[in-house]
Amino acid sequence: MTKSNIHIYIIWLSAFLMAACTDTVLDDEGQDLVPMTIEAMPEATRTSLEGTSVLWSEGDEVAVYDFKAPKHRFTSQTTDGRTKFVGKVTAKSEPFAAIYPYDLAGEAATSAALLTASLPSEQYAVADGFPVGMNISVAKGARNIDGSPSSVTFRNVCQLLRFSVPAYVADKVTSIVFTAQTAVAGKLGIDYSGATPIVGIASTESKTITVLPPRRTSTFAAGTYYILTAPVRLNGFTMTMQTVEGKTYSLASTTQFGGDAGRIYSLGNIDLVNTPTVTDCHHIYSTDNMLQGTTLTVSGAPIEGKPWTVNIKNSAGTVVRTLAITGDSQTSDETDAAWPYIPAGSYTVECKYTTSNNREITKTLPALVVPTPTITLTANCYTAHTKYEQGDVVAANQCERLTVYSPSAKLSVAPALMQNTNYTRTFKRTLNYNNQSSTTTESTNSPSWSNYTGVAVSGSLYTFSVTANFAGTQVTASKQVRITGLPANFQPPTQDTGWSNDEGTTNFNSDHVRLGNYSWSQPHRIKNDSWFNIPSGTRIALDYDIVLHRAAVDVDANVKIGNQEIVKVTDSKYNNDVHNTGIKQVTLSNNGTSVTCEGSYGSGATCTKVYKLNFSYGTN
Repeated sequence: MTKSNIHIYIIWLSAFLMAACTDTVLDDEGQDLVPMTIEAMPEATRTSLEGTSVLWSEGDEVAVYDFKAPKHRFTSQTTDGRTKFVGKVTAKSEPFAAIYPYDLAGEAATSAALLTASLPSEQYAVADGFPVGMNISVAKGARNIDGSPSSVTFRNVCQLLRFSVPAYVADKVTSIVFTAQTAVAGKLGIDYSGATPIVGIASTESKTITVLPPRRTSTFAAGTYYILTAPVRLNGFTMTMQTVEGKTYSLASTTQFGGDAGRIYSLGNIDLVNTPTVTDCHHIYSTDNMLQGTTLTVSGAPIEGKPWTVNIKNSAGTVVRTLAITGDSQTSDETDAAWPYIPAGSYTVECKYTTSNNREITKTLPALVVPTPTITLTANCYTAHTKYEQGDVVAANQCERLTVYSPSAKLSVAPALMQNTNYTRTFKRTLNYNNQSSTTTESTNSPSWSNYTGVAVSGSLYTFSVTANFAGTQVTASKQVRITGLPANFQPPTQDTGWSNDEGTTNFNSDHVRLGNYSWSQPHRIKNDSWFNIPSGTRIALDYDIVLHRAAVDVDANVKIGNQEIVKVTDSKYNNDVHNTGIKQVTLSNNGTSVTCEGSYGSGATCTKVYKLNFSYGTN
């Protein structure tokens, strides 16, 4: 239902009648009646409308009261442009009152203060006029005993409401129901004891008037029509129209008007106002599934043939999409420069249009719920082991053993949207292994952060997680990577590398580390457990340089990962320092979480010299 201001235009109507008396006659019941002729002035007006004038028609009937008997029927006759009403009244009566039309007048009245008439709550419309025989009017006067005409003035009792049916509505409306907040039709009480008639209506009478198309038609043609109501002050109204399609249209007004009999109040044009709807709303994507924007279709022009506008507003009242429509419907897509994408959520839909009366109307339509888009987030990073798993051993061995490289994230959102300042976008990253690092940033489509270096290696698996929020839609992604401690290059091993011996003292020299002394009688080894977490099945390459020094007995050195031997060096006694070098590749049969290097014991100057132990990923 649309509430709007109605512009009310007012026109005065009046009618003047003159009457004359004739000789007395006796009726069939023996009561003395006298004929009386009421002659209307040539300019007098009454039952048919020409412009703003209401003219008497041949055969019009009025009820005349002489206050001594029930109402008398008087019928109009027109001769040479002059209208006469001919009938009979009770003999010896002088004052009288008259009501037009006869059929709506009350049966009797004992004085001019107690006149009654009934205004029907169902009225047949008349094109360019008011309903025939319903424009109730009253007059009063006194019969001249000498038989000369008595001059009376008929005064309108009702007020008229004028409305027009525009061409686009023609032959579509089957009925119109006018509803007020007070009684407007039914039995009227008329007090014409004073200079002007005073009209009243009980509150229990009808508050509605149904206007039907002209007789012998089923719909309203284009044109002007009238509704007759009691002369009451109207505090707004509702007009409800039924159409041939079975649809119902309503127009409501809160304008205050009316209350003067004999006036015409113009309600303007009747519009069949549709309620538009958003018939489609969906997001669109490129061929590679990138979010491009949002398209929506609005259908159902409020008034046929008139332009209209729809604004879509977010919760902050910002217009995110405007459709200026000239036809019945229109589709708006991602070409909208400011808001090509409409974020998920509920939106206010506001429709604006101009009525046939040139009134600007703003109507709020049902809320638009925009669906959540399908957005994907990709998290990415790599370690040395990632490259090894991808088969790029060269790249793997060029990485630092304790570094997570190139942490990044990419949303499946078009760059133009990511760069649009109307949309919020945030990325939060976390490297999960004891929550090593966390940061939040705002970026364009593909944020990239600095590497994680020197991460703790108390475990080998790390999860790089990213949470992204684009315009209120949140998505998450993660990438799991492994840190094995490879490649680990100890050339030469130094105390700074973290190597240490289990027993005795290890001597660190400029180009090697020496395990064992001639005075020792126990085996020695060096290790660091915290750097290595190498899964079973990994191919290992060991580039080594080990020297066994002047053993008094046969001696050897053994390098292991976990319990698996990688390389073993053996030399005979009294052999001079010989460099045992090479690259040994082994596939681990078990998970390796430690590296040890053992030199067997001897006597004299027996010792093991380690010049190089470089662990890397091997090739198949």
